Amino acid sequence: MSHKGLVLVIDDEEAIRTSFKLYLEDSGYEVLLAENGRQGIKLFDRKEPQCVLVDLRMPEVSGHEVIKHIKNSGRNIPSIVISGTDVLEDAIKSLRIGAWDYMTKPVMDMAGLLHRVEETIEKSRLINQNLMYHEHLETLVQERTEELEITNTALARAIYNTVVILTQTIEAKDPYTRGHSLRVSEYSVAIGKKLGLDKHSIKVLRLGSLLHDIGKIGVARAVLNKPGKLSTEEYDRIKEHIKIGEQILQNVEYFKPILPLISNHHRWYDGNGYPEMKEGSDLLLESEILSVADVYDALTSDRPYRDAMSTETALSELKSISGTQLSPRIVNVFIDEEIYRIEHKQDIGIDFEHVPSEI
Repeated sequence: MSHKGLVLVIDDEEAIRTSFKLYLEDSGYEVLLAENGRQGIKLFDRKEPQCVLVDLRMPEVSGHEVIKHIKNSGRNIPSIVISGTDVLEDAIKSLRIGAWDYMTKPVMDMAGLLHRVEETIEKSRLINQNLMYHEHLETLVQERTEELEITNTALARAIYNTVVILTQTIEAKDPYTRGHSLRVSEYSVAIGKKLGLDKHSIKVLRLGSLLHDIGKIGVARAVLNKPGKLSTEEYDRIKEHIKIGEQILQNVEYFKPILPLISNHHRWYDGNGYPEMKEGSDLLLESEILSVADVYDALTSDRPYRDAMSTETALSELKSISGTQLSPRIVNVFIDEEIYRIEHKQDIGIDFEHVPSEI
């Protein structure tokens, strides 16, 4: 015959143990008996009672010690004190250390005792059910979070792959600038880290500097590779790569944070350059960093119209345009921290450790 649950009765009075056992078994419960606290603790540890009825004043191990043991087990099993003392302090202490309810002997209302047992068992069941629900919910949230992180990482890698392909496509039009974007990105990130920029800004720098010249995909190869001086018209065509780059990227949410770098990497520190700076606007720090990295790499690379400068000559040139074209603070960091000595990768590739999952 199935029973409602298992109740453990711990009391040093045999008559009380027997009367509780008979009444509770008649009501559908299975009952275990213990004649002292030590025996009760052993039975509690071996079995899985749904409720414990415990006397307070017992030899060797008191009811208070039994209640503490039940509480510390972490099994969320309710204990009801059945005490021969009506001392208020005993009741308060019992409840404070973990008892769920308190009744005094003699128990004349056995139906009331049954109601207390059923009520505490149901309350315990609901608490355990709620804990299980929250544990399941936490597990589910963790699983979904991990799935989302995997998806975001995969998406970021796909986007970054696209960035690399775009960069390689741009530089395929101009063999003189092969690897330029990657080198500028490495310079920019190194400067940003020396300046203590946060992770978000570093990601903006990394991606923005890789794509700063994306608009050159819309400029004729003949103009990009012209060995002599550009005409005014040809120079105007070159300057259009800023606008073309913005148009390519502006409708992709992921790239919106880097648009200011695309727009401003040819603006000068003193407000000159192109396009013209609107009154009251300021260059972002990331744009100032990119400008220094871009100019240095351009000076130390072969161009159709000149050979690459030596490191010493290029650094001297940076100093000469510091305060006009370039930010003095960024130039100083670039030179003083010897960022120009960075050893660059031989080719553009995916460094998944630094792939930005978001901006």
